[in-house]
Amino acid sequence: MKNSLKTIFLLVTLFAFHTATGQENFEKTTLVKNIFSALKSQDDTKVIESLATKEEISYLIPIVQANSSENIPEVATIVANFKTEAAKDFQEVLRKGTTFDVQWEDIQLQTVRHEPLGDNKIAIEMADIILVCSSNNVNFEVTLRKSIKIKDNWRLMDRMKFRLL
Repeated sequence: MKNSLKTIFLLVTLFAFHTATGQENFEKTTLVKNIFSALKSQDDTKVIESLATKEEISYLIPIVQANSSENIPEVATIVANFKTEAAKDFQEVLRKGTTFDVQWEDIQLQTVRHEPLGDNKIAIEMADIILVCSSNNVNFEVTLRKSIKIKDNWRLMDRMKFRLL
């Protein structure tokens, strides 16, 4: 009886340790670094670099098509739309922050958290990645909605949102 309790305790401990150490540190991801740098410098080129490439979109299309009857546009159209929308969203985030006296060049990254998004139909890791920041005594967050992990790289795939805390 004692041995089985020790074994169960050991398994639970190993599982908890593995889960705790196996989680990704989002602050160190290229996506978060690029977006934070873009916000700080108010330059959308880093945002554009954070979007999925043509090759990554081409990789995703068969995965999405296998589980959806959606009509998917051409890769070039998808990439062009992503660039246009990402630039607009970025400018809107900057505008909203400036309205609330955010000094972009002085922002500090407080923490990064993520909210996993499960899609039972598509076997791709997705999450809302949330950058919690402060500047000029203003606390706010920038959410990178529906970010997707493609071949071990997180990519911005949907809108960016600004929200005061």
